[in-house]
Amino acid sequence: MTKIVLYAVLFTCSLAMLLLTVGFSCWQLGWFNWASWFYPLAGKIILSAFLLLLMLGCGLFIHALYVELAVYFRWDAVALRRVAMLRQLHSDARQRLLVEKSQIHYLYELKRQRLLIADNKKHSRALFKAVSAELQQSVEPDSFKSLQKHLKQHRNQANPQAILALRDQVLCRSSIAG
Repeated sequence: MTKIVLYAVLFTCSLAMLLLTVGFSCWQLGWFNWASWFYPLAGKIILSAFLLLLMLGCGLFIHALYVELAVYFRWDAVALRRVAMLRQLHSDARQRLLVEKSQIHYLYELKRQRLLIADNKKHSRALFKAVSAELQQSVEPDSFKSLQKHLKQHRNQANPQAILALRDQVLCRSSIAG
């Protein structure tokens, strides 16, 4: 069908070109009446050839659209798209699950670290109070103030080893001196 329409378009264009050539020849020979008759006829024939070509293009477009829609809505193509969609949904759910696990683990670690810091502060305060009370009883008041200053510094740094080392050092000095 397409081949026939294309041949018709080519024939129509050839006929129009022949009429234009005949009209030009008539013009050159001085037959103006004939030339004025051939030129408009050739123009109308070329216009009909372009119209035929446009109709062929529209017909081919509609046919291609019909074929593509028929392929798109076939049951096997629909089933393949459905399977691909389900795979994508499954993959998305897996990725979402991994992200949620990661977030839960992060929040758990954050909470654990906060509790650890709070517990360390609590124990550091308790250790500070115990060492401060012990040192207050074993050293004289004027040196206790400087020791208290060092103890507060170690407490603020959350360094229980330094608090215990200071305690041992002071108790060793007081036992040697006493």
